[in-house]
Amino acid sequence: MLPSIFISHGSPMLMLRDNSTTRFFQNLPSTYKKPEFILVISAHWVTKNLKILYEESPSLIYDFYGFPKELYDLKYDAISSKEKSDEIALLFEQNGISIEKDDFRGGYDHGVWSVLRFMYPDADVPVLQLSIPQTFTEEDYIKMGEILQPLRENTLIIGSGSLTHNLMDINWDENTKDVKDYSIKFHDFVTENLKLGNYKNLIEKAPFLRQNHPTLEHFIPLLVNIGSSKDKIGESANNVYMHGNLSMDSIVFKG
Repeated sequence: MLPSIFISHGSPMLMLRDNSTTRFFQNLPSTYKKPEFILVISAHWVTKNLKILYEESPSLIYDFYGFPKELYDLKYDAISSKEKSDEIALLFEQNGISIEKDDFRGGYDHGVWSVLRFMYPDADVPVLQLSIPQTFTEEDYIKMGEILQPLRENTLIIGSGSLTHNLMDINWDENTKDVKDYSIKFHDFVTENLKLGNYKNLIEKAPFLRQNHPTLEHFIPLLVNIGSSKDKIGESANNVYMHGNLSMDSIVFKG
């Protein structure tokens, strides 16, 4: 069975860097067997209701602004699979959740391809993407992950977000400094509780949740990853910060 992994994808500028985090991404696939498919739930695709990207050859969406030209020249030529998308859609429908096959959006946002460029640089694994539905509750996101559990036999599930994500309280100096106390306390609470499988504490008791996530789209993918784990136990990896207050932590669910 493949792991389910929550990844803090950081700033788009990470794609132009060689540092401990990019090397962590590059090494991560060596810790498990190669998947036949990759399914990503990204913070950067939020919809009213649940959708699945329904394209055989999605383009790339450069959904970031004011960055160097080199970023907009980057490519990632992954393909998708309508057949696998149909399988995933059927799973949700069999569990009473409506899902729309989206053939209009066109491509992958940077929450998908910025990470996969490091993990699978040859783009040789088909990539599927699910949206974050605004109408879901925290418990619904957990259930969404539980529905996806059977896919882990051949599909790597990636939640792409950020363990901390208050962009009003970071500095754009890439060196780690001035990490806020509220971010450290939130990070430590989340990682310690997931190590014990106490995922309900994240929803009910996490300190400084709204200070770390003024909006929740970068936190929600983690809930889907939790749901896709049978034992709900997650191991923290790459415990570093960038830009002062942006956690680059990943959470790996093996069970």
